[in-house]
Amino acid sequence: MSRRWRNTLGVVALVAVSGVVAPAAAGSAPALAPVAFPGAEGFGAQATGGRGGEVYHVTNLNDSGSGSFRDAVSEENRIVVFDVGGYISLASPLHVSSNITIAGQTAPGDGVATRGYQVSFSDSENVIVRYMRFRHGLTPDQNRDAITMDGASTIVFDHVSASWGRDENFSINSSQNITVQYSIISEGLEPHSCGGLVQSDGVTLSHNLYAHNKTRNPKSKGVLQYVNNVVYNWGSDAYILGDSAGISNANALGNYFVAGPSTSGAPYSRANANYMIYADGNYYDGDKDGQLDGRETTDADLGPATIMDQPFDFPDIAVQSAQDAYETVLAEAGASLHRDAIDERLVDDVRNESGALITDPAAVGGFGQLNGGTAPVDGDRDGMPDAWEDGQGLNPDDPSDAHGTDASGYTNVERYLNGLVQG
Repeated sequence: MSRRWRNTLGVVALVAVSGVVAPAAAGSAPALAPVAFPGAEGFGAQATGGRGGEVYHVTNLNDSGSGSFRDAVSEENRIVVFDVGGYISLASPLHVSSNITIAGQTAPGDGVATRGYQVSFSDSENVIVRYMRFRHGLTPDQNRDAITMDGASTIVFDHVSASWGRDENFSINSSQNITVQYSIISEGLEPHSCGGLVQSDGVTLSHNLYAHNKTRNPKSKGVLQYVNNVVYNWGSDAYILGDSAGISNANALGNYFVAGPSTSGAPYSRANANYMIYADGNYYDGDKDGQLDGRETTDADLGPATIMDQPFDFPDIAVQSAQDAYETVLAEAGASLHRDAIDERLVDDVRNESGALITDPAAVGGFGQLNGGTAPVDGDRDGMPDAWEDGQGLNPDDPSDAHGTDASGYTNVERYLNGLVQG
């Protein structure tokens, strides 16, 4: 059997994978059309979110009540759009229900973020989250993750920024078919300062920036597709290979590990023979000289892990070189439709090999401001602005046309949402 492995030049190579297969629970999902949105990849790509469900407009930045984000995600089968931009100051942890699409790209102005408390996807299924920021901070008595999930399935996070977790920044436990792509996972707060636990069967981490997390970038157990991520300025541990009695299977392709001022550890750590890994094209720049001039990592860097000579048969994914991925991640990761000062600072830290692990967000300027804006007129509240509907030959007075489909398989409202962030 062969699988397609696409490089950035568009050349298609065939890489044999016969004789090395993932556990049944982590196999590729059946080929379905369409994927969550154009560009969705990996184990979570088949999520449909709220496709066909109610369109809910977030009309205020309140913690709760009608028109709030909390109310929007409290019930299943919804597509959540934003008429407001800015910070949503949470008064307690927030849970996201199943069969939900969260379209952060619709927020006007500088976009939208939650702050102060954890956002949980535990036990949720079939969720799409795009262009959102989740920032925890030093809320008293809240030693929690910024984003967490346990027992979740079929979720894709795209262009998300998660930071300032007190426990982990972004943890995925006992879950399956999860993708986190083009996201920034940063500045887990000391003394814990962790990127995240990934202890699940079928997780894709692709084109993410892990920055200024002391350890767990991530700590991986189970089945992991780890492709084209940039890990910067960890402390003791970057990518932790299992450290577990259980069997783990991983493909690690085209990742770049860049040491920073706080870094003391190697790019891979705490492996044992139960961690089965196929690794290719990964680079480590450990000299802290301000230049991206790393070396390719070798089997010796992986320690006692079991080195596979063929990749596991995970979902198809486009793979860049580590050098090209570095540029792509710094240009595109996070809620980058309107990148805010926090994410801009993080990207500058990577490029300049500057910055440090932190204990308090105030040390780096705090939450700052997210300016609001004016949403386009949507008279029938179907998630599609009137002007866009006119241009598409739809009826701006008929909310039912949101769920009409074309040959692509996407509904009309999905075509609008996808078009906001497609090149």
